[in-house]
Amino acid sequence: MASSILKAGICFPPLVVRRLGDRLACHRFKLLSGHRQYYAAQKANLKEINALILEENDPPEIEAAILSQIQPNAPVSEVPEEQKEEKVTEPSDLNQPVINSSEDLIKKLYQQNQQLLAHNEAIHQSLKQMCAYTQQLLAQNQSICQSLQEVQAALANINTQIASVPTSQVPPPTPTATLSGSLEDRNQPQLKIRLINQGSQAEIKQWLTNAGISEKSSGKYIKKIIEYRAQSPFQSLIHLKEILKLKSQTLTKLEKCPVPASSSFPH
Repeated sequence: MASSILKAGICFPPLVVRRLGDRLACHRFKLLSGHRQYYAAQKANLKEINALILEENDPPEIEAAILSQIQPNAPVSEVPEEQKEEKVTEPSDLNQPVINSSEDLIKKLYQQNQQLLAHNEAIHQSLKQMCAYTQQLLAQNQSICQSLQEVQAALANINTQIASVPTSQVPPPTPTATLSGSLEDRNQPQLKIRLINQGSQAEIKQWLTNAGISEKSSGKYIKKIIEYRAQSPFQSLIHLKEILKLKSQTLTKLEKCPVPASSSFPH
C-alpha cells in the first residue's frame, strides 16, 4: 500500500479520528478507522493525510454513521502502468473521488442530524405534556387534601358538641320489666309470643314445663324456636304450632299456661 501511495498518491477514504480533549488546546487524537492507511502513509513518509475529526463530546450515533459509510479496510488497487504518468502529474484528479465521498458523507450526516433534531423535538413535546398532566394531578391532590381537612374539622366540631351535652339530657337505657299481676294478665297471647321471640332459653323452658311438656320435648322445641326466631319472629301460637309441628293437645296446654311471673324481657 505504501508503494501504491508513492506511485499514485492518496486514493482511499479519509481516516476517522476522535480528538482527545478540548478543540482549541488539544492536538492528540484516537484513530477510529483507517489503521492500514495510516501506517502505509507513515511508511511513505507523508507529512499530511486527510481525516475526519470527531470531537470528544460528539455522540456515538455520529461515529457509527460515519464508520458505516467508510470502508477503511478496502484494498487499494494497483495503478496500471499506462496511467502512472497521468496520476503522478495530475494529483488533483486522484483526490477528486475522496472529495466527492466526503461531500456525500457530510450530506448524510446532515440528514441524520435533522432526524435527531426532529426526534428530540418530539421528546420535548411529550415532556411538556407530561409536565402539564403532572400539574393537573397536583391540583387535584391539593383539592382532595382540602376536602379531607374540612371533613376532619366537621367531625371534630361534632365530637365537641356531643361532649358538651349534659348527662341529664342523655336518655336512660331501656328498662326491663318483670312480669307480675294476675294469671289472667300473664296469660295474654301477646305476652307468650313476646316470650317466645325475646325470652331466654331458661324462661321458655320454665313456661313449657309449667304447661306439662316433658323435658325431652322441651329441649327439642327450644332448639327449633331459637333457630327460627333468629331468622324471622313468630307471629302467633298457631304459627308456633306450624313451625314446631305441635299436636292440638300440646297447643291447648300452651294456650292455657300463663307466662311465668319471673320472666323478664324488653317491653
